[in-house]
Formats: sequence, C-alpha cells, structure tokens
Amino acid sequence: MGVVLEFDEPPVVSLATVAMKRASKHTPGAPFPHIEARARRLLPNPDAYARICGFPTTDPLPVTYPDVLARGLQLAVLTHTDFPLRLMGIIHTEQTIEQRRAIHPTEALAGRAWVEGPRVARKGGEFDLHTLISAAGEDVWHGVTTILSRELPGDGVKRPHPQEPSWNATRSVVWPLPADLGRRYSAVTGDYNPIHLWPVTARLFGFKRPIAHGWWALARCVAELDTDVPANCRIHARFSSPMPMPGKLCFAAGPMASGGHAFALRRKDVCLSGEVRPG
Repeated sequence: MGVVLEFDEPPVVSLATVAMKRASKHTPGAPFPHIEARARRLLPNPDAYARICGFPTTDPLPVTYPDVLARGLQLAVLTHTDFPLRLMGIIHTEQTIEQRRAIHPTEALAGRAWVEGPRVARKGGEFDLHTLISAAGEDVWHGVTTILSRELPGDGVKRPHPQEPSWNATRSVVWPLPADLGRRYSAVTGDYNPIHLWPVTARLFGFKRPIAHGWWALARCVAELDTDVPANCRIHARFSSPMPMPGKLCFAAGPMASGGHAFALRRKDVCLSGEVRPG
C-alpha cells in the first residue's frame, strides 16, 4: 500500500520546504514508492484564480481550478521523504483533465493525489502526478500532470510527435506575457517553481528568462474557448517549448473534424497544443 497521508484539509506546504527537498536514492528502472495524500474537505476560493486566467468569477468552478484546490496534497506527496526527486526545476510537459460534470463551490469536495512512474524520456525521466476530486463520494474530476525531471537519466532518443488532429483556426488573439505574470500566478496558486519567478532564479535551471506556468497557459486557453468547453469534457495538452516572460503569445483555435475543438499557443514555434472533447 505504501504511504497514505490523511488530512482534514490540504496542508500548507511552505516554499522553504519545497526548496529544501533533497533527492534520495532511487534504483534505475524501479517504480517510485506509492505515496498518496488525501483530504476530507476542500474549500474553493476561485475568484483570484479566475481573474488571472480569464475565467468569469461565477459558478461553476473553472475546469482547470481543481488542480489548485489539491495543490497542498500534491506538495505533500512530492516533498515526502520517500519521494526520490527534488522539486526545484521540474518541468510540466503534458496535461490531461477529465471532468464528468460541472463542479460547484458549495459542494462537499474531497481530494486525493499520488504519483506513478518514472519512465525514461529523451532529456531525463518523466512521471505522472494524479489528482482526483470527489463530490459527496462521486468522482467528478481527474487530472494527470506529466512532469520531466532532469535528475533522472535520459536516453537521448528523440521520439516522434503524436499525430495532431486535423483542424483549421477559426479565431485567434494575441496575449501579452507581463514580466511579473509568473510571480502573480504563483501567489494565487502556491506554485513557486523558480523557473517562473525571476531571471536570476530561472537561470539556475538553464532558462535565460523566467517562463510562464504551463498550468496558467492551459487555463488561459480553456477560458478563451469559453462555451466550447462542455461541463462533461476531456482536455489534453502538450507543452513543447518554453514561454519566456516578458513576451507575447498567439492563441488560435478551431473545430476538429472528429468533434470538439483544438487549440494552440505560438511564439515563433508552437509552445502548447491541445484538444477539448466531450466526455
């Protein structure tokens, strides 16, 4: 069964705890130990998040917000002494969200978080951070966050990109990326990865400038899609290149022949691409 951490509400994990997390021994090829954190009660407060991501500050909850609700559970798992990696400098590479129905802030919500992996990637090792949200015992939201750690050995093999769905853009808009966006988003969500904060902290991990949070970029895309995102939906996104701040991003979206909508964010190249489909 491994380690199961039980909480009434998600714990507050300090930035110092995250920063001081040290790597421990991990046998190459072996799975991570099972570490799971559970909270019996989640208390939504989505207004500041909705504003910074472009959602309306009204019921129901933004479809990307449950990840923020469970942030304390995620950090409890990732900072546990049995988890073998440091958190500083990890990179969000892929995201899947499955929401069964609209979630309302007045509901009795509970949450779980755990990790699975790792698996070898080109530039390190990847693992999946799972987040499950339930309402009165009914599972209503499941997120899988795929994360790259360069602490783990990579194999140097360039893998083919998955085939993109066929679609044509029917709308586009340019968004500014202010220099302080990462710091403001961190203050709202508690995600203080230094690659998003200041030039000096980003350079410690190989980036010339701080880069935008993948979760912010995905949430901003979903907010822009608005009514094209059904309450019962599946969202999948891939992060292919950094989004340096300050700067600009071009958002484009359009319907797919197979149903649902595709979207992309570009600078010179694609930074993020994804699809929203009915659940």
